[in-house]
Amino acid sequence: MRLKDIFKDIYKGVRIETDNSQEPLDAYVIETKDVEACGINYTKPEEPIKMKIKDKYFLRKDDIIIASIPSQATNHVGYCSEIENEKVIIKKNFFILRNLYKDNYNPEFIAEYLEYFGIEEAKKNKSNNSFATIEIEEIEIPEIPIEKQNELVSIFKPINSRNNLYRKIINNCNAIKKIMILEVIKDEK
Repeated sequence: MRLKDIFKDIYKGVRIETDNSQEPLDAYVIETKDVEACGINYTKPEEPIKMKIKDKYFLRKDDIIIASIPSQATNHVGYCSEIENEKVIIKKNFFILRNLYKDNYNPEFIAEYLEYFGIEEAKKNKSNNSFATIEIEEIEIPEIPIEKQNELVSIFKPINSRNNLYRKIINNCNAIKKIMILEVIKDEK
């Protein structure tokens, strides 16, 4: 079954533009580097975002996001299993898959399938690296009983939790190194 037959909504994220008539948003953003192995991280933007953003561009539970340009290492497919109270903006370099038509698909299974097989298959028929919405809509998802999908997802959950923990540890270590370098530079001035 094609993605467009599974999801009611498939569209691209928002283009961030500065509108100085708006107050800065207290929001996070998702960058391509923040999405891998079905995990989604997000960070505070370096510059405050001053624009009005429609609600549909904020990350929601059970969203699947797909980078419009996959990389060699990952296809940058992410699944949102939960969302804290933060507002998280999905930028234009992602497709958003939202609102299942039926209960015969587990969105977390779909995200895993897309990361490891679906996007790879779709790339085989392309001459360039960038995807258009119509190409994403046409990706085929295998019809597997929901019980089997749920079983696989229950096995994936602890693996994904461990991956997210490792990712956070690595990000924290890199942040510590960055702070240390900046402190040395500041002390030398």
